[in-house]
Amino acid sequence: MKYVFGIAVAVALFTAGWRIVEPEVINVIFQDEVRDTAAQLGWRTGFTGLNSDEDLRNIIIGKAKKHQIALDSKQIMVRHSGTPQSQVWFIAVDYRVNVDLLVYSFALHFNPNSNGDGKFWGSPEPARLPSPAKPLPKSIDQRPDQTRNTQRAPKLKEIPPSLKRPQ
Repeated sequence: MKYVFGIAVAVALFTAGWRIVEPEVINVIFQDEVRDTAAQLGWRTGFTGLNSDEDLRNIIIGKAKKHQIALDSKQIMVRHSGTPQSQVWFIAVDYRVNVDLLVYSFALHFNPNSNGDGKFWGSPEPARLPSPAKPLPKSIDQRPDQTRNTQRAPKLKEIPPSLKRPQ
């Protein structure tokens, strides 16, 4: 009887733990998708030009539906700045997930964004194109004359016949 009770308690604890951890894991995955979407828009890879911020909200809502996250367009903030050639996109989502543990229920609040400054991301930099203000390094042809290395490669010595493999 003790074993059955112990197993039942272990299963209950595991189930409660999973119901709390699962939304956290899904949030990390969803935040990664939000960040990737903003980066792809900045680099224009895989996306045609968007007509409005509402189109981007619809893309984010579609990504959220894949993870069973119910979103409304009012829960998604979209900002962009910069020139049309190099835009910086910022996307932020605000949502809650209800966790039901049979005897107790509560809501977990999440705020993933394209900066990546959530719980598990270290860099608060937005996804953006390289700054055109930073000069690129000059290629070898554009650098001023530099004396080239005039040393020659060392001459290879002949392998003595006693060390050669028979063929």
